[in-house]
Amino acid sequence: MILVTLVKAVPDLDTMSFDPVSNTARRSDDTMFLNPFDARAALVAPTLVGPEDSSLVVSMGPAGARAPLVEAMAMSGGRGILVNDPALAGSDTWVTARVLERVLRPLAPDLVLAGRWSTDSSTGQMPAQLADRLGLALVDGARRIERTGDGTVEVVGETEEGWARYELATPCLVTVGEKIVRMRAPSAEAVEAARARSVEVRSVAELGLSAEEVGLVGSLTVVRALRNEEPHRTAQVLDTGPLPERIRVAAQRIRELRSRPREPAAAARPPPEPPVTGPGEVLVFVSGADGGVDPDALPMATEVLRLPAPFHPSALGFGPLTGSDRERLLSAGVGRAYWAEGPAGWRAAESLVPAVSEVLAARTHAAGGLFLSRTWTRELAGRVSARLGLGLTGDAVTVTGEAGTGLVFGKPSFGGGLLAEVVSKKSPSLATVRPGSFPPARSDRRRASLEVLPIPRRDVPVRLRRTGSGVERELRFGNLETARVVVVVGMGVGGPDGVAEVVETVRPLGAALAATRKVVDAGWVPPQLQVGLTGRSIAPDLYLAVGVSGKANHLVGAKRANVVVGVNSRRSEPLFSRVDVGVVGDWREVLPLLVRDLVETEGRSSGG
Repeated sequence: MILVTLVKAVPDLDTMSFDPVSNTARRSDDTMFLNPFDARAALVAPTLVGPEDSSLVVSMGPAGARAPLVEAMAMSGGRGILVNDPALAGSDTWVTARVLERVLRPLAPDLVLAGRWSTDSSTGQMPAQLADRLGLALVDGARRIERTGDGTVEVVGETEEGWARYELATPCLVTVGEKIVRMRAPSAEAVEAARARSVEVRSVAELGLSAEEVGLVGSLTVVRALRNEEPHRTAQVLDTGPLPERIRVAAQRIRELRSRPREPAAAARPPPEPPVTGPGEVLVFVSGADGGVDPDALPMATEVLRLPAPFHPSALGFGPLTGSDRERLLSAGVGRAYWAEGPAGWRAAESLVPAVSEVLAARTHAAGGLFLSRTWTRELAGRVSARLGLGLTGDAVTVTGEAGTGLVFGKPSFGGGLLAEVVSKKSPSLATVRPGSFPPARSDRRRASLEVLPIPRRDVPVRLRRTGSGVERELRFGNLETARVVVVVGMGVGGPDGVAEVVETVRPLGAALAATRKVVDAGWVPPQLQVGLTGRSIAPDLYLAVGVSGKANHLVGAKRANVVVGVNSRRSEPLFSRVDVGVVGDWREVLPLLVRDLVETEGRSSGG
């Protein structure tokens, strides 16, 4: 077996600067390090190869990527290939996948490993683009990988609801999540041995590509602007004096802030009557992996109707189209649906790529295509992007429309502190959209009926079979999309018992529960409760962070919250510069008093 591990050298977000002309990061050779997710892939690699197998580590990057590559070689035991060329600077994920395809295809790997995310972009879309270019099956977010000995691989992967188990025929590509292995540095002896092995350096020309096909020139997406996305809140931090007095002041301030009128979402335009096929059509993929309509996808359709004319949404989906699903689409402002009808049931993302690609390829007039950023739909969007040569923006949180430009997507970048405005050089431009980024789906004026245009089924061989699935931890506590109050737990609550104690303490507030990525990765709460750069974006009236450090990559998910309150025992945490109200202290002492006062102020404000 030939195993290839893909790794990326990423910049230090705290010391990184930007080129104001190209809107790309300046990557200093001495501050780059191995992407932590890719490091886990490198640590897993030795468990999958035998004495007769070969292992390679491949990276694309500047000269500063060599040291992280050698570190990955020390972890995996493999030899290294570095694609290094000045022409590659500014390459988007589509170009990156194209370059890596040129490296991997002659190698004919049986198994390709990669990290699920990179800390600088966090899109998770390049592996799907590469998998489609190489014709490989893909599983994203593996927590366990085993070779079965008969040319197949068994993988347990993470899903938004918990986990799923798959069987894949090789060759295939698997990305790994944080749970697959405990992070550890390679030994000094392993690093020295890796340094002694040669690193093969490839240029763009040696891969048969020209400088015009890579870098900023060859990329299909362009970052036209970067702006500061740090939450702008005036923090009142209460860290001295008797705790009951501090709690009283905090509760009063929270009440004042919550009484402010919130800026309403822009009104959605009525859908065109009758539905039109024109330059402003935006195809919104609305189905979940089991078919039908995913309600979390519908806000994307209504958001399109908040853009200026002529932008308007059409739905794209598969599976049964029930009467209630038709009503949901009409209520969201959809007048037309391109639909592959059929029975409900799980479908591999690659099985839908031909049909979805056919619809988009036939509608070059369309402005764009939107996909909800879930594990399954990120793969679908990435494969369609690779198949059609269309630009793809990952994890967008805003969308605007401009005459002559088309759709402009806003995407948090570099730890969530910056928002990149991304445009595509070709239409339709594609994007995955983070769940919860837009207000709930609702169009005040709707069509009387839904026009359904059938999509021909395109049956394709699929080398991925799902053999089981389940929920990691069944913990139901409110609805993150509709709750007025959300309590988010961080690692500072100490463990699952601490989470349960927080839940019980805040129960009088009628709050929903959320968590940081580290809490989810530790298995304390299920993945669907994660908020932040690689999780959900929500907009509650009150966002109460307990034991949270407060880094930008988490709080970007709370940007639309009306009031953000933080409780932590460490005054030095960045949380206290990014909240409206902060209370320094042990959460077990602070939270019961704060909840009591908040409940009392709620009662007084309502006349109770």
